[in-house]
Amino acid sequence: MIGGIIGKPEEVGMDKTSLDKVIKTLENQVSEGLHTGVQLHVSRKGQIVLDVAVGEAKPGIQMRNDSILALWSSGKPWTTVAIAQLWESGKLSINQTVQSIIPEFKNGKETCTIRHVLIHAGGFPMLLYPKWLTANWEEIIVDICNETAEYKPGTQCGYHPRASWIILGEIIRRIDGRRIDDYLNEEIFVPLGMDSSYLGMTKERAKNLGDRLALKDTPDEAEKMHLWINNFEGRIYPGTNGYSTANDMGKFYRTLWNGGEWDGKRILKEETVKYFTATHRMGIADLTFSILSFQIAPDWGLGFTKGKSSSIGCSRDTFGHGGRSSCVNFCDPQVDLIFNLNSNTMLSQEQNLMRREAIVSKVYDACRYKFK
Repeated sequence: MIGGIIGKPEEVGMDKTSLDKVIKTLENQVSEGLHTGVQLHVSRKGQIVLDVAVGEAKPGIQMRNDSILALWSSGKPWTTVAIAQLWESGKLSINQTVQSIIPEFKNGKETCTIRHVLIHAGGFPMLLYPKWLTANWEEIIVDICNETAEYKPGTQCGYHPRASWIILGEIIRRIDGRRIDDYLNEEIFVPLGMDSSYLGMTKERAKNLGDRLALKDTPDEAEKMHLWINNFEGRIYPGTNGYSTANDMGKFYRTLWNGGEWDGKRILKEETVKYFTATHRMGIADLTFSILSFQIAPDWGLGFTKGKSSSIGCSRDTFGHGGRSSCVNFCDPQVDLIFNLNSNTMLSQEQNLMRREAIVSKVYDACRYKFK
């Protein structure tokens, strides 16, 4: 284990003995094979109380606090904040159509707005798109634009794993002129000191990072689902291939908790943070997540999951995002709590839920607070 409890947790209402139990739970989960390696970063009221790394980043290499792991969809809020910045500066409207910025966006998607995209109601989930590992950015944009809508935008909802956030990245490029990875680096990562965060991973960057770059281990069947596990070809997919540390994600969420500013660096106005993290979709069945007659209706902010989506222990005001059965990052403003967990082991959804809840529940116990 590297790291541990930081400072005096009792100063922000955290129980040190309970935090020791959190660490013990992580160690036990590694011993049980639920993680090969894992990072956990927790802060409350802006103060870091726990920053720990357990297990291995890759075979024979200790997981460290500065080890860099794939985030999967947990990186989506980066692009959300970029869109929020453009909205705040008056360069786009949430209710304007995608087609007003990308004229070739068509085939039943003409009424799709940026709001629809952010709440996953755009109608183009493209779950079976076969070219994720072969097409370049330009070709993917053409294919998304030509994709026939599965339903009229805004009339139904279904999680869009990749296609919608690529469209957001293209909107940013056409308005601002920068590629989404450059924009995120210059407008979010550098100002917040997130020097271990990247969108996309090239072979050169992977080589330079050396043993700091952790590897995801996962069931073989995941490869059949077009997941580019440990594939460092430099692809830029804003919704799925961010890389970071739990510590860096803590900086990101502390900034949002603090109204868009941290350590003298402001990336958003407080009212913008409140608007984007408010609940904008509630009680609507999700076509992607729902299975047969069992309907799942998660709440959504604009580009953020809300409430119990992060954990059953969270308040309804919680905002954040999980990532492919291996990580979750969130802010619970009712408890002034930031939680950043990243494992390099992808499990089934059921197994991942069980290990995640075992950790989250103990963190809330340490806060001496539980929601009913």
